[in-house]
Order: sequence, then C-alpha cells, then structure tokens
Amino acid sequence: MLELLGVAETMLSASQRRLEVISGNISNTETSGFKRTQSFDAVLTAASDGVLPEAGISTYLDLTSGALSATGSPLDIAISSGGFFQLSDGEQALYSRAGQFSIAADGRVVNGAGLALQAVSGGDVILPHDQVEILEDGTVLDAGLPVARIALFAPDSVDQMQALGGSLFTADEAAMQLETDPVMHQGMLEGANVELASEMTAMMMALRQAEMGSRLVQTYDQLIGQAITTFGRGR
Repeated sequence: MLELLGVAETMLSASQRRLEVISGNISNTETSGFKRTQSFDAVLTAASDGVLPEAGISTYLDLTSGALSATGSPLDIAISSGGFFQLSDGEQALYSRAGQFSIAADGRVVNGAGLALQAVSGGDVILPHDQVEILEDGTVLDAGLPVARIALFAPDSVDQMQALGGSLFTADEAAMQLETDPVMHQGMLEGANVELASEMTAMMMALRQAEMGSRLVQTYDQLIGQAITTFGRGR
C-alpha cells in the first residue's frame, strides 16, 4: 500500500510543477520576446529489484519564434532568425529576444531595464540619435554610413540557457556563438510564443492528474482504515 501512496505523491508533485510552468507561460503572454517553457513526463530513476521507477516531469525552453508586429519605432527591433540580443549590465552578459530599445543620455542603446545592447565588435552599441536605419544583418546606418552592427548570439544547446524571468536569460559566454545569418527587422517587435489554447488544455490535464492523485490518497486512507478496523476486530 505504501507504493500506492508513493504513486499519489508523485502525481501530485508533478501536477503542481506542471501548473507552475503553465502559470509562468500564461503570465508572460504579453511579454515581448518571451519563450515559453514546456514540460513533459520523465522517468527519473530506473526500476530495479522490483522497485517502481520514480516518475516526474522535465522542462525545456521552446525557442520557436513569436509573431512579429509593427510598431514604427526606429529602435524597436525584432529577430526572425535564431539568436538573442546580447546585453550588458556592466558586469555580465545577458541575453534576450525583447527588442524594445532607446538611447540613454550617454548615447548607449539600452532596454527598459538599462541594459546596454552589444555590438559585433564588442562593447556597447552607441548612436548619436535614433533616426537611423537598421539593416537585416544588424548593421546600423547613419546618413547612409555604417556606425555599428548589432550582435546576435545563439547557444550551443538550449539547455545552457537559464531563465531569469520574463524574456531575460543568462548563459556561459563560452557556450554562446555569434549568429552567422542574423535577420532583424527595424520598427517591429517579436511577441511571446505562448498559445493560450494550448496552455489551457495543458492546465486541464494537470488538474485532472492532481484529481487522480487526490483520489489515490483517499483510497489509501480508506484501505488503512479498513485494515485497522479488521485488525481491531480480530483481537
């Protein structure tokens, strides 16, 4: 009977984790450049000596592109190729697909959190004003002359990226490679790649799994109660 309780505990734990993932996706539906996390069933330990395997869920980052929308703002930049913008807080490199930028007082191109957009040549992208032309490969033209080129970096493996919340990620710089064929679009933003219908379906499945786990706990309690009653009568 302890195995029954173990199965119920695993089901409840997995459904709770799955609901946390879904909640995070839904709450970022309107976050530019957000990449949803997907969960899937996984066997964490193999069965041996008659011991049941421990089931659970694993997660992975879905890097499929979100829909692009036009904004008309000259420093809104959407990515339709692979790769992430490299940003700097002055100490470490961070990564994001959110491309809503402005020019700081010192000429640096920054996002809403003040993180500086990085150039292919290294260092911050610095512009004299926002009335520039940005080509698909990230080259920035001022009066027809190139003044900078925006860098995009892609991970060797998606597993090497850790979400920091919203559309911001961190990764070991050694695991990030310069995107060789970048495609960017000026005056546009990439939306989140979250589909509400899919998330709601996944939420219903997780709730059903939690309900099944609760029923197993109730069954376990009933069996224990019956066993105690039977034992008491036999004394």
